[in-house]
Amino acid sequence: MPTTEIALIPLKAGADIGDYDSPAASVINTSFDTLRAVDGMQQINFGTQMEDPTKMQLMITWDSIKNHHDFMKSDGYGPFGKKLGAIIDGDISIVHADFKPEGALTKAFSAPVTEVATFYFNDAPPSDYVETVGKMDKALHGVDGYLGLAIGITHETVEEGDIKGKAAVAAIGWQSKEAHMAFRETQSFKDNIHLLRSSSKNVTMW
Repeated sequence: MPTTEIALIPLKAGADIGDYDSPAASVINTSFDTLRAVDGMQQINFGTQMEDPTKMQLMITWDSIKNHHDFMKSDGYGPFGKKLGAIIDGDISIVHADFKPEGALTKAFSAPVTEVATFYFNDAPPSDYVETVGKMDKALHGVDGYLGLAIGITHETVEEGDIKGKAAVAAIGWQSKEAHMAFRETQSFKDNIHLLRSSSKNVTMW
């Protein structure tokens, strides 16, 4: 099953990856060229947080989590990490999740703006959580500016303060950040957000 590596990367001051002529963008491009040649790598999506442009969200979809682990053990991983490290300032957070439904992640990342929300659970989300979130997706069709939702449960146990367990990551496509903020004020949001929050104890979102 395809697995998506979810990396949150702090960028060095002045590393403007949005300027295609910048040194930072050159590092990104050459690093991604390396990834594109790795066996089992399917797709790369990335962008900086609107709330904090010094943080880059990187999503790499692999044929399986084994493909990523194999790359990490390969001779090419060290030079890759060193090259990318030229624009990194601090620790990288990495987890993996299998996003559903099929094709939804690509749709969410094809949107002008993507909301990435992580829901933290003690132990794990309920067994029917992914199915329940699918009901929210259906309920939101027709909402102004809403373009789709993908949901995945992390392979890894995640710690957030006193909370420890598998987390759920949602990638939601919007026409604009303003469309998302406007939706949060609607009755539809109030009627359906419990489907996404479920029994989670905390959430981070950008």
